[in-house]
Order: sequence, then C-alpha cells, then structure tokens
Amino acid sequence: MAEKHGKRGASYTIRKKRRSISQMEIKMDIYVVQPGDTVDLIASYYGIDVSLLIFDNQLVYPYELAVGQALFIGGGVRTPSRAITVTGYAYPFISEWVLQQTLPYLSYLPVFSYGFTSNGQLVPPLWADEPLIMAAWQYGTVPVLVLTPLGPDGRFNNQLITSVVNNPVYTQNLIQNLLYLMQEKGYGGVDIDFEYILPDDRDAFTAFVWQVAETMRANGYHTSVALAPKTSADQAGLLYEGKDYPALGEAADSVLLMTYEWGYTYKH
Repeated sequence: MAEKHGKRGASYTIRKKRRSISQMEIKMDIYVVQPGDTVDLIASYYGIDVSLLIFDNQLVYPYELAVGQALFIGGGVRTPSRAITVTGYAYPFISEWVLQQTLPYLSYLPVFSYGFTSNGQLVPPLWADEPLIMAAWQYGTVPVLVLTPLGPDGRFNNQLITSVVNNPVYTQNLIQNLLYLMQEKGYGGVDIDFEYILPDDRDAFTAFVWQVAETMRANGYHTSVALAPKTSADQAGLLYEGKDYPALGEAADSVLLMTYEWGYTYKH
C-alpha cells in the first residue's frame, strides 16, 4: 500500500506487513528532491542520521542532489525475524563509522573480549564496552559478551581453562560473575571462545559449557561456542582435540565455526 503525504516535497510512505513473531510494521519513505535540498536538511527533516541517508542511497561525496531525484528514507524499524543469522566480532575500539555501517545487518554483535583469572574472576577489556552495547540495541542487534582465556600476554592460555573447568567452585564463580555482569551491562548472550584446550580437559570443558548454557537459558540469555573448522572427525591438533564437537553442539544454543582460521597466515 502506498500513501501520499503532504510533506515537504513529494514523499510517499510504503507500509507492508511481513510475517514474523511480532508482526511488526515496516515503514519506508520515498522522498523526491526539491530545489535547495541537501542531505543534511532532508536527514534533519526526517529525524534520521545523515550517514544512514547517504549509505541507503549510495550517495557519493560531495553528496550533490538533483531536483526530482528519488531518495529512500528508512524508518529505522527492523523486524526481529531474519532469513539468516549474521554475526561479527568487534573490539571495543572499533571505528564508530564502521559500527554504524555494519550494525543494521547484524543479528549479534560479539564484543571481544572478557578474560578471567584462574579462580573465575572476570577481567574486563581495556576499552569501555558500554558504547557498543548501547549502539547494538539501538539497531535491534543483540550484544554478546565474548569470554576468552587470554593470559597477561594477550595469548590464549589453556592453563586458565584447566584451572576453571576442573574446579566446581571456580566454575560457579565464573558463571555467577558472568550472569551478574551481563545483567548489569545489558548483554543479551555469551560466546565461549576457548582455544587450544588440552585433550585431557575435553570432557570437563563440555560440562562447563553445559553449565553456562543452562544458567543462561534459565535467565533468558543465549549461549554460543566458537569452534575451529575441521575436515575430519579425528583431525589432530590442539585446536580440535580438546573439543567434543557433537556434545558442544548439543549443549550450546548455537556454534560459530571459525572458518576465518583457514585464511590466516601465522608467523612464528
């Protein structure tokens, strides 16, 4: 259905219903450029960010407009139902511009990352994560806390994993600290990104993921686990032998296959 408005210039609003859980209404405007218009004036008129107007219409600097040109005006409302789930890790120091360009297309925003001590105390990232959490929710994207066993040198430390997953007290410390922080900061889920797990810790790690996921589900949160991609069930290597892929897939709500590992070139 198209409805013409008596707005500045010629503007049309298109409303349509899409089948989804909440049956949300999607609103879009098509604005026809009038003499004297600029991207700043149009964005201000509609109450949207000028960068969104530029991006949606693929305008090229210096963003000159032609009278009669039709511009798409997004209503800023997104349906929670998507055909696919899209996610992408982000450091807290990510460029604000890159974040704004990416968030409209993401289902989840895993913020990298929180570490932990050998007894289950959380170690926050060096940069504030609140701006990413707020921005994600503004775009209808779920911010996810990424949990990693990074040591003081910034590398994955499997001794931290061994200490926590084999000690029930430390496991509960970490889970309760996670839950408290997620509730306090507004995260919507947790991503467990443990790498280089020792083969002897394989079953203990699976049990740990089960405990995290059950606690999170009971409190309305999503749990994912990151897995290195492999080409055979018995593939050797420290990235694979410490993880029970079928069991972790059963325990977590979703898994993230780190296929970007295939594109890395490591220097020793």
